[in-house]
Amino acid sequence: MAVRADPAPMPHPRLRPAIAVLGSCIGISFGISFGISSAVPAPARADSTTATCRFSRHDHTIPVETGPCTFSQRQGNASVRFGEWQFDFPIAEEGRSYTRSASPAGLRFNREGDYTLQVFWRSDQAALAKPPGWENQNLFLGRWQGESTAGRAVIEVLTLEPNRIRWGNAFNGVCDSDYSVEILSPRQPSEPLSGMVRLTLQPGPCATGDAVVELALPADGSSGLEVVTYGADGRLIGQYGAFTPLR
Repeated sequence: MAVRADPAPMPHPRLRPAIAVLGSCIGISFGISFGISSAVPAPARADSTTATCRFSRHDHTIPVETGPCTFSQRQGNASVRFGEWQFDFPIAEEGRSYTRSASPAGLRFNREGDYTLQVFWRSDQAALAKPPGWENQNLFLGRWQGESTAGRAVIEVLTLEPNRIRWGNAFNGVCDSDYSVEILSPRQPSEPLSGMVRLTLQPGPCATGDAVVELALPADGSSGLEVVTYGADGRLIGQYGAFTPLR
């Protein structure tokens, strides 16, 4: 559950008003229901740590938010305070209203069709560094239209931004993640980035099971973007046809 602490008169039914967050923190209940239980554990009694969060809605038109946050957990119930947002992930709801995955880099919480929240431990931020020129000398960045195929292995539109990769839909599942980069093909410093790259999703695999994405693109534009995905164990998940750029 995500809570936005702005003064909107009609809050989204999935959002929790800021007054409820304050009430749970100081252990005071006024018997008013905002769609949550008054028995939410006080964050002051939970194990907490400072981290870096990345909040992305499952709508590519909404900008991704990244910045410092506070992660707390008590008896498996996790909560994250990130700027104006308060996120709650009760352990009883895991696998039902959200999924959770972990890696040495941090945690990922995914509410299918709604948003993905990634929590990175500060000591692992170096894993998100990108190669020089990745943001502006890069033919891979942009939106790519995949071929139409049947079954779950359908990427449809793949969006690659300097610090975000996203694909999928509500039917086949959405993957929305930051990533680290390994360049597999050499290039001259003055040339746009092309050839082949391996993207390792951070802080861990998506709920779809994808953990690594390999992209291949010739600099001369003789063919489209080739996309192959692998699981964390190295097994092949999807091998797709050529993707064409969307303008």
